[in-house]
Amino acid sequence: SSGINAEYGQAKIDAEVISSSLNNERMRWRNKFTVIEENLQRKKVELIAAYEEEVAGVSSQLRSPVEREVCKGQVSDIVQCYQANQTEVLRCQELTVSFDKCVSNALASR
Repeated sequence: SSGINAEYGQAKIDAEVISSSLNNERMRWRNKFTVIEENLQRKKVELIAAYEEEVAGVSSQLRSPVEREVCKGQVSDIVQCYQANQTEVLRCQELTVSFDKCVSNALASR
């Protein structure tokens, strides 16, 4: 009976030591993961800041498109011509050729 009690006592001590060791190991790993998470969060903030800085730099170099009313008068002339000559659209050929030249010139002068 005393041998069983001694074994039981030793088993209880061993279980407590193992449990304590596991808890210590768990805390050690939890601390490691906390450090890793903090480093990742810091790196994320750095990357976002670098990205935003690059976007701002590129954006400042881009020009906004300037909307110009190129050949607008000719468009309305062509529309009026087509409306007036729905069955004889070739009468509007001179206007469309002129419009085409206007557009080509506008594109070339960009």
